[in-house]
Amino acid sequence: MHKSLIALFVLCTLNGALAAGDWQFQITNNAGKVYTIPAYGKRECICLETSQTNKIKNTNGGVMKLFSTHDCTGNFAVLNKGSMRSNAQWVNSASIGKDGFPSTGPNHCDPVY
Repeated sequence: MHKSLIALFVLCTLNGALAAGDWQFQITNNAGKVYTIPAYGKRECICLETSQTNKIKNTNGGVMKLFSTHDCTGNFAVLNKGSMRSNAQWVNSASIGKDGFPSTGPNHCDPVY
């Protein structure tokens, strides 16, 4: 009985972790609405060019890099975990995940919310 309960707990915990994404960050638009953006893998580039980015917060993005380009290339600003960047309209892409790995993507540039 106890083993079944433990197995069920582990399965539910893993399912919740997978649904949340490996990494995540938050975007606040000009109206003040907050959106949580999940990402998967070692390091992912997410295009933000078509999304309103008044504020960006690194909630669990590992080492987060903010770019003015749409494809995570060129110069960047680092946003540490727990930090927020205001006046982030200049950010057109973000690379989040484990440091030392190349970014994958972006595969598209649709609005993230």
